[in-house]
Amino acid sequence: MKSSDPSRRPPHLLSMLLAIFIAVSMWYMVSVRDRLEAQIEVNLDYFGIPANLVVTDGLINKAVVRLRGPETLLRSVTQRKIIQAVDLSSIKKGTTVVPLSAEHLGARFRAFELIDVQPPRIVVKADTVQERSVPVKAVVDSPLRSGALTVENVSVTPATVVLRGPESVISAIASVPLTIMLDPKAAGTTTQQTITLDTPGMVTATPPSVKVQYTITSGRTVISRRCKVEIAKESRLAYTVNPDEIAVLVEVPEALAKNSRYLGEMEVSFVTPEIQPGESVKTPLHFKLPEGMTLLNPVTEEVTVTRKKK
Repeated sequence: MKSSDPSRRPPHLLSMLLAIFIAVSMWYMVSVRDRLEAQIEVNLDYFGIPANLVVTDGLINKAVVRLRGPETLLRSVTQRKIIQAVDLSSIKKGTTVVPLSAEHLGARFRAFELIDVQPPRIVVKADTVQERSVPVKAVVDSPLRSGALTVENVSVTPATVVLRGPESVISAIASVPLTIMLDPKAAGTTTQQTITLDTPGMVTATPPSVKVQYTITSGRTVISRRCKVEIAKESRLAYTVNPDEIAVLVEVPEALAKNSRYLGEMEVSFVTPEIQPGESVKTPLHFKLPEGMTLLNPVTEEVTVTRKKK
């Protein structure tokens, strides 16, 4: 015989009521309670650019998004770096408006109420990609007066390069300049260099660098210089030298004959002799010459070095 006691409920009914209560409580906590607003920075990563196009303007790195949602979910997105992919597969040559609205920002933001996006759109400018072979043209840059140094036998390898970039830019380029910076100290020598090409923005060159060989020429002249005989720093208090200055004849590139900085690189010195205090000895001189300078006829090749008495 079945019991008619009303205090007894079927177990499954109690469980169902409890599950409904828990579900409603969770819905309240997630969807209603503690709904806050937050502003976050979203890093934009672009993809899908058509292979025949190049973007020339309009791309931005970040957008600012205002969201409303449960505090726990907002905290999860504000505490990490957000990167959002933006599809550019629909852009055309010229100007295309690309929205940054909720439906365009992806699934990660669908759990929130999207209040605002700044900017709400980007205006993308694109041009057709063009490739063209152009010659490399050497341009000489010299720190000296015009004509002081000349360049001969210039050889560039390869002589032409392939440029790739926006059609509007590529079509205006007749040649790629190759700047050769002349070093006056290298006058009379043949120089070999590998130089990276300087191309306009969004334009790449293949290959990106070329090899150049050239000869720097300049007339040479003979000048007389008076040079101080240097005593080693650690010996200056204990030794004297006579004469302490000598005259020398040197041959230099004509372009550097009046360059005081270049001429000042010549040094005259000697090796400190091992002698007793009060003794003197003849000592040969040593000449340190900058590149391109030739010593012709020093007035004296020896000096008298004396060790001072204590």
